[in-house]
Amino acid sequence: MRQYLSHGLGVNSVALHLLLLDQGADFEPVYVNHGADWPETYQYLSMFQRWLARRGHRPVTVLTPDVAGHATLAGYCRERRLIPGMVRRWCTNRFKVTPLKRHFEDPCVCHIGVDAGEARRAKPGARKGIVNRFLLIENGLGREGCARVIREHGLPVPEKSGCFFCPFQRKSQWLLLHERHPELFSVAAELEERCAADRVARGKAPIYLTGRPLMESLHRWRGLHPARSRRGRRRHGNEGGEQGWIVG
Repeated sequence: MRQYLSHGLGVNSVALHLLLLDQGADFEPVYVNHGADWPETYQYLSMFQRWLARRGHRPVTVLTPDVAGHATLAGYCRERRLIPGMVRRWCTNRFKVTPLKRHFEDPCVCHIGVDAGEARRAKPGARKGIVNRFLLIENGLGREGCARVIREHGLPVPEKSGCFFCPFQRKSQWLLLHERHPELFSVAAELEERCAADRVARGKAPIYLTGRPLMESLHRWRGLHPARSRRGRRRHGNEGGEQGWIVG
């Protein structure tokens, strides 16, 4: 039975990748590039691909989604005047889950990076022929355990992965996005404004990424944290290599 790793390039999936390599598993790691991950994630991918190649390991397969003719989540949202929502996570389904399932050859096992501290999220495969497996939980590895596995392999621990305009981002992540990547923060604000204007024109209440307009949230947070110090980039942010993000 074929084995796949659903990759996100975050702490959990990188640790899971290394765990599978240590076990000698025959698997294909697969990552969907919807163009909206943080730049640090693409930098880490570039560095990690080189690390794998130097050791003779299979590279991470990078898929490009095709959702109604769109390869990028931001481009899709811009045209449809949408933003990701916290109730219906359509973005994850259309731009990650569906491309993965199209790529998988079943019957197969899909390894998913859910750690022991979030075991409630572990669910069996919803599609016939795909069995989800959660090796981090099976091995009792929580977040810190995953970080330890990565360090033991001589690799930097990646930053939290995710879409740069995800509504589930914490306040600190939005502030960091504005500080490090103001151009991407502006894209998020633009998409939000387009969505809100369209909903109002159709007689519906506007929705926002942070519960209120993003720029309003930024000013509010800055007022609460006027002396916030600048954060330096983590090690992998300076690894070099191409930045694969595309905002559409």
